[in-house]
Amino acid sequence: MSRPPDDSSDEAAVSTDSDAGGETAARNADRPDATVDSQWWYWIAAVPVFFVLSMGFGVVFVGSVVLGLFVGEGGATVLLFVLAGLFALAGVALSVLFPLAIYVDAEAVSAADVDWDPDATLYALVALAGVLLTAFVVSVPLALYYLYRRHGAVGVP
Repeated sequence: MSRPPDDSSDEAAVSTDSDAGGETAARNADRPDATVDSQWWYWIAAVPVFFVLSMGFGVVFVGSVVLGLFVGEGGATVLLFVLAGLFALAGVALSVLFPLAIYVDAEAVSAADVDWDPDATLYALVALAGVLLTAFVVSVPLALYYLYRRHGAVGVP
């Protein structure tokens, strides 16, 4: 359902050409009114962020063990292993929350008046399969794709 344009809005300045940019601009003019009552996308965005951070920490961890940088320095070695344990716990928590977050957020996006209607069950099942079968190999691209589509429809993130 679209609202009629009024003279005080910016919609009069939006081009309605048949090119892709004009159509996108016309769709984006209505986007501020299309709010989605969900903050679960933060957990979805945490998946690729965690992946990058854990890869960086993994390189530092393996490099320090291979090069023997922290061997013999008890406090630094313990700290390194404690950090590795914390990363592992964060990964487990994120693995549990990711399918739930993508399901709840997709339901909220579907209920909102936006151009995109994601299948919440399908996204949740793919997220669950990705977490159980492939760790982050499927989860990271799925999270990025979902956030890209969500941004196109909602404008956030």
